Amino acid sequence: MTRILLCILTFGLSLLSANGQDFSEYIKNNAVRTDELDNSNNDVCNLLAAFKLIMIGEMHGTNEPAKFVVQLANLLTKNKDSVQIGLEIPTDLMTKYIANQTDDNIYASDFFANKSDDGRTSFAWAEIISKLNKNAKARIFFYDTNEGECMTSEDRDSLMYLKIKKEIKLFPNWKTITLSGNIHNMILPYKNNPKMAIYLIRDKELDISKKICTLNHYYQSGTMLNNIGNGLELREVNNSSSIYSQSVDFDSYLLLFPENHKEKYDGIYFTKTVSAAKIIGH
Repeated sequence: MTRILLCILTFGLSLLSANGQDFSEYIKNNAVRTDELDNSNNDVCNLLAAFKLIMIGEMHGTNEPAKFVVQLANLLTKNKDSVQIGLEIPTDLMTKYIANQTDDNIYASDFFANKSDDGRTSFAWAEIISKLNKNAKARIFFYDTNEGECMTSEDRDSLMYLKIKKEIKLFPNWKTITLSGNIHNMILPYKNNPKMAIYLIRDKELDISKKICTLNHYYQSGTMLNNIGNGLELREVNNSSSIYSQSVDFDSYLLLFPENHKEKYDGIYFTKTVSAAKIIGH
């Protein structure tokens, strides 16, 4: 599917300067370790304190971004924030769960009960809902488009933006975390079209352009189970020689790029390993 064809950031080393060593030093000085996020000190909370909306992009069919969403939501609520978590799932496919929010109804809802063609209907995504249901200071919402809502393919991001905006307006003092395919949370146009993050940044009523943080999951090596045009398939990936894996010896970390720096995202969530998420029903 088109929205998952972008596997990785175009990490041209024009990021900070033509000198890769300068960027390596920037990573060393600014990467915030997340190896043990459940037992984290305040570094992650401090890094994200100024942001009202944290948008996490992933390659579907992987475990690590979903796990990070759960850990981050729990960490922020322990830090006295209330948090809502938006997932790229149509509400019409989660009606059983919405009517009665039990674990059984997560899996019985049409979204997870039917076969996936892009890797989202994984145990990793279902467990986001299940685990955060147990957190009294967290709530889940769904914002993908329902069947019949889009008149053209370009409508999807603008409609998802409106759904996220509605939820932010309902809980204006909460932090919002979204998880989506990594094209939707780009802060630069994709194929000359704005994506949902750009719509949110431009929204004058919300007025949160300086309070949005978009992150893409980047990784050293591993596996993923997703669709890049050949149907759902298990793939091996390897970015072991990148500056992100070589600059610091962390299993995982957050890195925000310098303010006013032109990149597709505000930063990255890096993990040494990426692992294929098991798809429900496969």
